[in-house]
Amino acid sequence: MPALTDGELAAYFGLSVRLLPYLDELLVDFDELGSDAGLVAEWLGKHGIGAAARVLDLGCGKGAVAVAAARALGCSVTGIDAFVPFIDEGRRRAEAAGVAGLCEFRAGDIRGESEKETDYDAALMLAVGPVFGGPGETVGVLRRCVRSGGLMVIDDAYLLDKAVDFPGYEGLLDGLRTRIQLASHGDEILAEKLVTRAEVEAQNRRYQARIEERGRRLAARRPDLAADIAAYVEKERRECEIIERDIQNAVWLLRRRG
Repeated sequence: MPALTDGELAAYFGLSVRLLPYLDELLVDFDELGSDAGLVAEWLGKHGIGAAARVLDLGCGKGAVAVAAARALGCSVTGIDAFVPFIDEGRRRAEAAGVAGLCEFRAGDIRGESEKETDYDAALMLAVGPVFGGPGETVGVLRRCVRSGGLMVIDDAYLLDKAVDFPGYEGLLDGLRTRIQLASHGDEILAEKLVTRAEVEAQNRRYQARIEERGRRLAARRPDLAADIAAYVEKERRECEIIERDIQNAVWLLRRRG
């Protein structure tokens, strides 16, 4: 299945189509794009992922987790993402890290690509959002991609209190219902990492400051895009507020049963 259209990508990232060609410039300072590569590699290694293993990273971004896992564990990683500049950056990083032979990065729509990927030892869905629906639907997709006994890692969030009216967050559940859905296929939840409020706030401060600075530089060069840039920066600011105030970010490790 081909990569998303420019309109679909712009809607996913919450910016104008006119600004999409400059997204990689705005995000150049951010390697992991929300996911803790070290934690994921640590969990995978602790639970048997090594040199003979195959790992699938759906929505791999710039490949930070894929490269970290390949380097630390010697596993083979297939990363798929719809944004071609991220795929290109993933390939460059794998080459620089000396693991290009272990990492395959491919552009495509993970909704379709996931249907063709099977028998992996682990599958990752990290800070991608509700592409497949809620937690139960996401696990359902990942478990089709892994063998029996395979691992699944999901980086997502749940509501702390009231529902959130913001694109990508409308379908979030509370913590109890999220965990019930994660286990709804009968799989085992092996680990859970809750991101602390201090960690979120520190990350958001760094993120917002760099986005604003990159936005200012781009607007100075392309004043015709100033309004688009301002709207995107404001959207990111509002999202940071929601992440800090209304939701709990978390990462889960599951093992497929059956």
